[in-house]
Amino acid sequence: MPSAHPYRWWGMWDPTESKVPLRDRDQPVTLSGSALDQLANTCALQWFLGREVKADAPATTAQGFGNVVHVLADEVASGHTPADLAVLMERLDSVWNALAFDAPWKSAQEKANARVALERFLKWHVMDRAGRSPVASEHDFDVTLEAGDYQVRIRGQMDRVEVDGDGRAYVVDFKTGKHAPTSSEVARHPQLAVYQLAVREGAVDEAFDGVRPEPGGAELVHLRQGAPRRDGGETLPKVQAQDAQEGPEGEWVGDLLATAAGKVLDERFTPTTGQHCTHCAFRASCSARPEGRHVVE
Repeated sequence: MPSAHPYRWWGMWDPTESKVPLRDRDQPVTLSGSALDQLANTCALQWFLGREVKADAPATTAQGFGNVVHVLADEVASGHTPADLAVLMERLDSVWNALAFDAPWKSAQEKANARVALERFLKWHVMDRAGRSPVASEHDFDVTLEAGDYQVRIRGQMDRVEVDGDGRAYVVDFKTGKHAPTSSEVARHPQLAVYQLAVREGAVDEAFDGVRPEPGGAELVHLRQGAPRRDGGETLPKVQAQDAQEGPEGEWVGDLLATAAGKVLDERFTPTTGQHCTHCAFRASCSARPEGRHVVE
């Protein structure tokens, strides 16, 4: 059977290499703060296939949920919408049907979850948090950082930037997922640390009238998860704070950036197995997974 001849077996072919490098070594390596952890710590192959090849699956309803909540939080922080739950729910109603849920009961369930998330946000927004107040919302930034032998250009968007009574900047990242990192993971959370490093390099100067503030810290605010109270209620969101990254204690951030930049320039996208494999969209293309290994070794 000609079709069964070994020259037709793709598993017998030699690996191919692109003659065009993925990134120009003479230019800073462009990364996003949100992708840094995935590239440096989680799985470089997952980062490459999702971010560079752009082979990720279409946006899910969970992502739509998060996008809607983020937009409404921005409208409140920027003053375009009053901090009133009834008003926010009216705004939510106007766009909710655009989200494609698998069943009507799921849509109703998630809408109830969105209401609770917005309620938590409003209570957090108006509470006195050590005299902090918002100065920017959905703040775009673009800074180039020195990381070992590399230059890394970080572009992204900070959900919210606040200032305290001493003029220090705090970066807030809203999360609408169902899982939260551990306390030790927050202490070395790459995205938060990069935000702080970006603040130190001038990323929020514009929001502070051209004056460069000292970073006071950063935090994750989990709107889907309530902070337990003594009476058993959960009216406030769960907040996980990262202290200011200063001195030798913050050097790990630069090391992480250098590791990530080196992987991109050397095109070392080796798969790494772990809990993240459970929901990875690329298992069938991953040599570290049984379903993705070569037929012929």
